[in-house]
Amino acid sequence: MQLITGQRVPLATLNIQQQLDLTFDVAGSAPQYAALCFLLGADSRLISPDATISPSQPTAAGGAVTWQTGQPGQRFSLDLGRLPATVERLAFGLVPEGGDLRGVQRGTVSFGTAGNAAATWTLSGPDFSNEKAIIAAEIYRHQGAWRLMINGQGFSDGLSGLVRHFGGTGLPSLRAAPPPAPIPPPTPPASPPSGGGLDLSRRGRPDAAPAGQPPAPVQPPASGGMSLNRNRGTSPSSTSPSSTPSNAAPSRPISLTKITLEKQGQSARISLQKAGTQRIHVNLNWEAKPSSAAPSGGGGFLSKLLGSVTGADKAADLDLGCMYELASGEKGVIQALGGNFGKADGPPFIKLDQDDRSGASAGGENLYIERPDLIRKVLIFAFIYEGAGNFSEVGGRLSFNDPQGNEIKMSLSNPAALPFCAVALVQAHGNELVITKEERYFSGHRDCDQAFDFGFSWKAGRK
Repeated sequence: MQLITGQRVPLATLNIQQQLDLTFDVAGSAPQYAALCFLLGADSRLISPDATISPSQPTAAGGAVTWQTGQPGQRFSLDLGRLPATVERLAFGLVPEGGDLRGVQRGTVSFGTAGNAAATWTLSGPDFSNEKAIIAAEIYRHQGAWRLMINGQGFSDGLSGLVRHFGGTGLPSLRAAPPPAPIPPPTPPASPPSGGGLDLSRRGRPDAAPAGQPPAPVQPPASGGMSLNRNRGTSPSSTSPSSTPSNAAPSRPISLTKITLEKQGQSARISLQKAGTQRIHVNLNWEAKPSSAAPSGGGGFLSKLLGSVTGADKAADLDLGCMYELASGEKGVIQALGGNFGKADGPPFIKLDQDDRSGASAGGENLYIERPDLIRKVLIFAFIYEGAGNFSEVGGRLSFNDPQGNEIKMSLSNPAALPFCAVALVQAHGNELVITKEERYFSGHRDCDQAFDFGFSWKAGRK
């Protein structure tokens, strides 16, 4: 199976149960592409400071996860049944040494057992910009079963940004630990000269530190921050650890006010500097009348639901909505269909303000996330209720705005002939929101739900 960025699939679908191999085979301009694995808890943070498997620490969790190099590439061998119960997710990163991912000339990540790949994700240099590390894939528990997701989120500050993303502080070495040096045979101590009373402990080592004094600690590189950044979830700092002196002053934050996410998988970030006070405004807009040049595919969601094609002559009616999961575990759906407009001053603190039945409203449809600090993830979706056959006819576009005037925009530029679009995924990561352009098309709510693991029960409804 060939996987794409953002795709999720149960391991059972790949005939994988508890044991599997995950293999990175990557080559390019960098002298080395190091693969890492992070053991994460329910909060998507490292379960312990040593829960990183890397070339310098090739095993963890009592051997349930091991790293080794060979032909081809680097391989993680996993025994999911032996993992501690605290491990809810395994994230797999890729870090080029001394370069960025634009230099990748050949790259695959494969998943399988006994040397047989059941699924593969392909990556290449043109897919990236200045990313110096990525989260390639994640394996996670969902309703008692393990699932695989292709992530693709990138970090311009390399290994430090990747580790910091999972709540880590220390940076693992990307080089395999050298084999231990042979222990020389013991030599008898030399007898001190009589009557001398000299301290011979530093003889021949005039530069040695006094006994018992630890070496001076190495300061971690300073990094800047951006309230927004683009390109597949690229991390804020524009400085890599290898090029930053340990005593460098922190770089000044860069303010980016307008960003357009053009490709699937591209991401941007909004900083939540004041928890609880930063309303995020989501706007969906489109053309009132379908393009006469576009082929008609029927009347949209309503006509498909009722088995008729009655909306072809009507103004296009798109609906904005979301599926959400709060940090508390509460889940729900907000949409005009069924009259569930949400609530602004109480849980879920997400509110849909109107249902624009024609597209004639200059403001389109608007959804407000009043307390972004309380969310775990929000999937923003749009569907054609009636009046158009597919999104190519209506020029759909979505934007996110925060109180600081930052704006993230995306258009539905790669439409399929389906009436339902998962436009963007908003995820909480520490004091930031990561907004990823998904633009994945489905026949309806249920198929989308299954792809993004919310687990709702669905029935037909009307406005």
